[in-house]
Amino acid sequence: MMRVRETKPDDFEPVFLGYGWIENWIFEYRKGNRKLVPLKGRHIILPERHFAAALMHLYVGTFSLSEIANIVSAPPAELAFLRTEIDFMTLVDRFKAAFARYFRENLMLNEYPPMSYAFIAAEYAAFEELARNQIRVPLFKHMKQLGDAISDKERHDLSIDLYDLRSFKKLFSFFVFEECFLQALAKPSMPKLKRIAKQIVWNRLNENYDELDSLLSTELTRRDVKDELKTRLGFLKIH
Repeated sequence: MMRVRETKPDDFEPVFLGYGWIENWIFEYRKGNRKLVPLKGRHIILPERHFAAALMHLYVGTFSLSEIANIVSAPPAELAFLRTEIDFMTLVDRFKAAFARYFRENLMLNEYPPMSYAFIAAEYAAFEELARNQIRVPLFKHMKQLGDAISDKERHDLSIDLYDLRSFKKLFSFFVFEECFLQALAKPSMPKLKRIAKQIVWNRLNENYDELDSLLSTELTRRDVKDELKTRLGFLKIH
């Protein structure tokens, strides 16, 4: 199982959580951890290309099925047949759910610089819709609850827990970039949450919101993540 890695706020590197998660699973597979339990305790062992294809369904919609087949070195007809198999599709669903949990935990535990959130959101926009929903729904709900609580405490001149301020900052820094890539998902509550971020959270933390704002206005948030992912996945040399 892949562990969430803690990072410091001033660390920077291009962050692709989905790719890193897939890479880890492939490396574990190659070390001999090949047994899976997709249905009612029955153990099955898959060829590497089938195992990788199940993981790669995280990007269905961004990559076509023929592109996924090419990345995992499988004929398209073979992948099409796998998608008719209940064991394979059950594994696909389990991988998506497991990744969504990993992504949520990572976002709550780690704090990144603004540029890293841009990379995280860019890749997130490439995820299959179900996987995105499993990430988005609970995290956005939690962010809104935090925002409402922070706003109420500010209005009544009450102390605000540092953990709540940090948690809101992490989530908001992700979702404000999500809005750049997936504008159709913009929520009516975002303008209020932006006011809370600018006027309360960043001020209480003695941090500069302008760094985030300036990055949102640049072309850096329009990066074509698909080509980058295809290159990185190609380095895995799946066979």
